[in-house]
Amino acid sequence: MIADAVEFVRREVRDHLGVADDEVIINSARKLTEGANPPGAYISVVNVQEETTLRNLPHVERRSGQSQYLEPPVHLNLYLLFAFEFLTYAASLTHLSKAVELFQTKRWFSAATQAGPGANAFPPSLEKLVFEMVNMNFEELNNLWGVLGGSYFPSIVYKVRMVKVQFDATRPAPEITTIQLDTVVT
Repeated sequence: MIADAVEFVRREVRDHLGVADDEVIINSARKLTEGANPPGAYISVVNVQEETTLRNLPHVERRSGQSQYLEPPVHLNLYLLFAFEFLTYAASLTHLSKAVELFQTKRWFSAATQAGPGANAFPPSLEKLVFEMVNMNFEELNNLWGVLGGSYFPSIVYKVRMVKVQFDATRPAPEITTIQLDTVVT
């Protein structure tokens, strides 16, 4: 599910930036600091968190008239770093602005929003992706880029909500047909 989500985002960014397919790269931002990299936009997963507000879902569901135990899905928030290293710093800033523009005009994606001609197919393994810009202060930014190798590139971080991970393994759940109460009067 994570790979499907990030690849979908890569295609949307590529189309909005109007660049070649190989200029939007899914890879660790650490690669930017290693030198001799092709110019482009780099998309990196820098954090994954569980969305705890969606944790309390039922463990039993009915399928084909039978009760089945099914562990509820885990909903994830992905933190995606979009870093830009094009041939000129001005081009990097222009592409950064266009990426912000993309997620300002399209805050969420689903199969319904991608139903037109020329639209990137929304992965069937996903229900919805919701984008929220992460505001980082200088200390947080310094820590992030310090972990990634120390060099700073024009970049932005987005929290992408609602990536659902569900392993569809069920086992029969016996139905409750009677309830017996034992009461002792003393």
